[in-house]
This record gives sequence, C-alpha cells and structure tokens, in this order.
Amino acid sequence: MTGVTDVLVVAPHPDDDVIGCGGSIAKHVRDGARVTVVIVIGRERSALDDAVTDAEFAAETEAAAKALGVHRCIRFDEPSRDFTLSRHVHLNLVRVLREVRPQVVYLPHDNDDDVEHRMVHQLTTEALWMAQSEFFQEAGDQPMPAPRLVLGYEVWAPMARFQYAEDIDGQIGTKVEAMRAYVSQLRHAAWDEAIRGLARYRSAVSTGTGHAEVFQVLGLRTPPPGGGPGGVHD
Repeated sequence: MTGVTDVLVVAPHPDDDVIGCGGSIAKHVRDGARVTVVIVIGRERSALDDAVTDAEFAAETEAAAKALGVHRCIRFDEPSRDFTLSRHVHLNLVRVLREVRPQVVYLPHDNDDDVEHRMVHQLTTEALWMAQSEFFQEAGDQPMPAPRLVLGYEVWAPMARFQYAEDIDGQIGTKVEAMRAYVSQLRHAAWDEAIRGLARYRSAVSTGTGHAEVFQVLGLRTPPPGGGPGGVHD
C-alpha cells in the first residue's frame, strides 16, 4: 500500500463503509492518502429511528466520516428497495472514478447477503471497466488508469474465504468511534461491539495482531511490496 495517494470506497448504504473497512480507511488517512467515500443508496427509515430527521441522520454520516478522516463523502441518494442499475447511476460513479483516479478501491464483496450490497458490487465492477474505457465521454473524457488494488469488504455476510488481511489494531478505536457516530443505527443493534468482535476474530485467524479487517481481492495490478501491510492470507 506504499505510495497510495487516493482511495475510493463505494458503500451501498450509510455506515457500510465504517463496518466493512473503517479501520483501513483510517490507516490510509494516517499514511497521507485522500479517501473519498461514495454512498449509493439513501436512508431507509425504521420505526426504531423514525424520530430522527433526515438532517440529523446526515449529520451522523458527516460525523462518522470526520472521525475516520474521510476527505470527501458523496451521496447519490438512490431510492432504497427501488434501486436499479441504471445508466444514470453507472455514469455518476464513472464520473467520480475518473475524477478521483484511485489507486485502491473498496466495494462490497460479491456474495453478501443483502441484495443491494450485491447490486452495488455489480455496479462498481461495471463502473470500473467503464471508467477505464475510451467510451462514456459524458462522464469525463479522460479514462482513468487501472487501480493497483480492488478489494471486497464484508458487512452482512462474513466471507467464507478471503485473500487479504489488514492489521487495524492501531485504528480499531477510530473505527468504533465512527460507528458510534451513527446513534440511530445503534438502536437497531450493538454495531460498535459487533465490529470490534469481528475484528478480533479476523485477527485471530489471520494477522494475530489484535484486530484486523479481511478482504476479497478483486483486482491486483501490481503486488504491494512484501505483500503489503498485514500480508496476504487465505
């Protein structure tokens, strides 16, 4: 991961980026990279948080991004449960990719239990190809170079197999702080404790450092020197 200046994280919903790769985001920021987060789908209201206004929920998203050190958070606000893989949303993501020109891209892994997570996986995979092609000039006329690394993260369904593990022991506190910014979501479940527990388990079976995040390797242009921080595990 040396020499990374720009990172793009594509999240289906608010807080998925924190759960899936919040520690890695904080680590990229620590190392001087600019991290852009795209949240594709807007808020889904629940009876548990119906009293929370849209402005208050947006403030939670901003507070979580600030805790992680995110450079920019872009919200597409696509409709939840009516989300479709339209040309419009593809071009919006291509436009961001061509602007950011990331060396590292994070997206949901390909077999997550949530259907919208799988749809955003497909969206991002297709948009990556589109952004590198000579077509789709309406989304910017300069094709982006291929990212060095494309990683799939876990949210609803922990991966049965993974290829990359990142030591986030130094960032677990920041990740939990960012999750706790989503006060409304903690009314649904103790996500702050869940992500800490999963990170401890992932470390036990991979890095052995205390806390880790694991990823599906979806694209690798140039292997990171020495296997990269945390090494590669399977």
